Amino acid sequence: MRFSLICVTAVLCLSWLSACRRESAPQPAPVRFETRRFEKALPGCGDASKRPEPCVSFQVVWPEAVSGASGEARARINAAVLAALQPLEAPRGFEAEADQWIRDYQRFHAEFADSGITYFARRTAEVIFSSPALITIEIRTDEFHGGPEPESARAFLNLAPSTGLAVELDSLLERQGAKDLTRLAEWRFRQERHIPQDSPLSQAGFTFEQDVFSLPRQWGFSSRGLLLHYNAGEVAPASSGSTSLLAPWNELRGIIRADAGILPR
Repeated sequence: MRFSLICVTAVLCLSWLSACRRESAPQPAPVRFETRRFEKALPGCGDASKRPEPCVSFQVVWPEAVSGASGEARARINAAVLAALQPLEAPRGFEAEADQWIRDYQRFHAEFADSGITYFARRTAEVIFSSPALITIEIRTDEFHGGPEPESARAFLNLAPSTGLAVELDSLLERQGAKDLTRLAEWRFRQERHIPQDSPLSQAGFTFEQDVFSLPRQWGFSSRGLLLHYNAGEVAPASSGSTSLLAPWNELRGIIRADAGILPR
């Protein structure tokens, strides 16, 4: 009996010590970012006294991971951000791309000297959500280099802080989470676009495959919940504009896995 009591006591002590170690285990330091900026324009751009004629300017602002993760993870995060900020067809590097914009602008105005068209590129990347499990970086692009109107787009990078690798939305969802999230998103989409719940989406001008609502490619988390974004031209004519949806945290319980490390406590 005495031996059994000693064994039970030892087991309880070991369990208590193990629990204490788990509770006191240090959390990984959050990834720390610093803002970087690149700007280039023709001399005098923005100053009407020096250059009153149309102009061309190129500006990029982005976060760079500088600490709080392994060097390999930071390198992946930074590479993903820079890749997302440049079109695949553009020359690599902001300096080379800005020079191309300037050359294109100069060729255009050499041919159309009386045109008042101004070329510009504005690209901004910003960390809008950060937790030990996920970093969401929002990328906004506004550009004009001829055409009927400026082009605007919104995209999201969702990366694991510990590795720098991309995180898929499905990996954060409960077993039936994708279906539940799709139902929630469609309800909010119809509200946003004033489409009756029993009306086909195609009747309102939307071009979902087989007229069945689907989640967008662009998603990310913010302090308010899950953001879902359809850029202009993705599910409707570009003239219809973009559509942004927010699923607040209280509607995501039972959809996002509790152990995913995303939901607020």
